[in-house]
This record gives sequence, structure tokens and C-alpha cells, in this order.
Amino acid sequence: MIRLGLPKGRMILDSDRLCSALGVEIRPGVLSYRSTVGRLEVSIYLLKAQDVARLLAQNLLDLGLTGDEWLMEAGVSSDLRCFEVRSYSATLCLLMAESDPRPVRSVRSVVTSYPNLARRLLSEMAPDSKVMAIGGSSEALVPDIADACIDVVETGSSAALNGLVVRKAFDQVTTHLVRSEKCDSRAVAPIVELLADTVELVR
Repeated sequence: MIRLGLPKGRMILDSDRLCSALGVEIRPGVLSYRSTVGRLEVSIYLLKAQDVARLLAQNLLDLGLTGDEWLMEAGVSSDLRCFEVRSYSATLCLLMAESDPRPVRSVRSVVTSYPNLARRLLSEMAPDSKVMAIGGSSEALVPDIADACIDVVETGSSAALNGLVVRKAFDQVTTHLVRSEKCDSRAVAPIVELLADTVELVR
């Protein structure tokens, strides 16, 4: 049995395409499915993108589609990426209030949905800063609750609306289909190839 995690929310269109390639039609409210490809049985789970990454890191999924930022947060190696899906393209950034003149090294508190990743990114440039983890958008909390936030920026329009500017740009991020560390790449190869061909057809 191959366990495949696919994201809900903003990436649901890509999840729907991949499910269709596996002979599955996503139905409202139904979050798990079964399919057969050749002799391979596939269990499909619709999850939050961050949970796909966490379950891959724990080897509780064999394959999963999610964002690079969540993979980095969960500590999943980039060597395990199978192919790019490119559900979106963005940049991981540190943002501060436009009116705040302080350099990044003076930041005392950072709010983010990616606390593990933030600590690694800040370890040299602002090692004494306190990282506060939240579950949603962090932009509204700067500067009243925190000095800065680390978030994914696509166009920058949301940051501008909230009076924030990018003070440091880190990694470019997009989305990938990824296998778990203990997954046998040969065993899942037929599924990976089928899904990769589906992605190529819609580009």
C-alpha cells in the first residue's frame, strides 16, 4: 500500500489533477480515498500542506505534495524531492514595519508559522531574537506584537497593505512531490512517473 498525502486549500486544484490521474474524483467533505494503479494499491489523504510535510518527516506517508517552506520547517531533505509541481512561486522573507529603521540584527522578536525554520535562518543575523509560533498569517502582528515576521511572499501586495517591507529575502519556494526517507523509490516509481506526466501535460 502506497500512502499519498495531498494538500487541501490553495493547492486543491493540483491535488484534484493528481487524483484524477489515479482514477479518483474528489468529493466535497471526503478526505480519504483508495485507488489501484496496475498492481499497486494507493491510499490518498487530503490534508493541510504543513501536515503533509510533518507526516513525510515521520515516514507516515510514502509520497506527498506540499510547499518547500513546509518541507524545510519539518526538516525533510531536498534530496527526497521527486518533481516540481509549481502550485505557486514565492520567496521566504523577513518583514518589518516600513517605519522601523532598525537593522535586522536589532530584531528582538519574530512571529512566524515556521518556527524551526526561522530559528535556523536567524541563528547568525539575529541570534538573540525570540521566535513566536502562530498558526496563521503573521503580518498583522507586526509591529505591535513582534518586531518582525518571517513569511512567504508572492507579490508583496499583502505586506504593503499592512505597512510592511521586506528586510531580508531568503529562499525561493514552490511546491514539490516528495517521498519519505524510508520510502522505496523503486516501489513508488510507477506512481511518481504517472503523476509527473500529469503535471507536464498541464504546463
